Amino acid sequence: MTPAENRIPVGKILQECDKLFNSNRSAEVGALLRAWRVRAQELGDKSGELTILSELMGHYRMAGDSEHGIAAVNDGVSLIEELKISDSLSAGTIYINAATALSAFGRFAEALELYQKASKCYTAHLESDDVRFAGLFNNMASVHLAAGDFSTAEELYLKSVELLSAKKSLMDLAVTYVNLAQLYYAQDRQDIVVSSTLDCAMLCFDSPAAVRDGYYAHTCGKCAQAFGAMGRSADEAELNARAGSFYAGT
Repeated sequence: MTPAENRIPVGKILQECDKLFNSNRSAEVGALLRAWRVRAQELGDKSGELTILSELMGHYRMAGDSEHGIAAVNDGVSLIEELKISDSLSAGTIYINAATALSAFGRFAEALELYQKASKCYTAHLESDDVRFAGLFNNMASVHLAAGDFSTAEELYLKSVELLSAKKSLMDLAVTYVNLAQLYYAQDRQDIVVSSTLDCAMLCFDSPAAVRDGYYAHTCGKCAQAFGAMGRSADEAELNARAGSFYAGT
């Protein structure tokens, strides 16, 4: 194990990233993470570097930077093997981040391989109703949807809805409903179930139990365009306004 004085302060770094993210300063998040990765390498803190790489995978995915995103995935997966933690719970989470990035960059076959590795890690370490499975189901579904396998995608999305509803994880549930609506929309643009599924998503956003924090604002902004693309321009404008209102106040 790396001595404490030779480890980067992962907790503090992630807190700072959260602050920047909540202030809609994503470019600064990337710069911060890259600087700390260099420091981790200087200290020989491979575990800390792996955590930073996992965060960079998500950062580059959201930025649409495939070159650096794929490089972060490859480096992260290599570090997992080097550290001999491929069966661990933490590796499962990193595999999901890596696979989600690969999927966003169109590398669907490679993404599914990593999702399968993540599933094995989660199954070995978590109870079947753990909310982390919902993220796995959602992400795997998106790959199947992109590949045109609507049946498998729907099955996975519905499993995620069931789990997130039980856990009252409202923002993740809203995203899942939007994903599910997009699946139905891809099959039949006139299908009434598209509208009812989007209604379910809006109920999550409107719920008094929904915490109006940075993640709420991010989710509003993330889902708004999908509402507009499916003919719900009023909801698109409302969600964008909610996101803008939060960021204006930070």
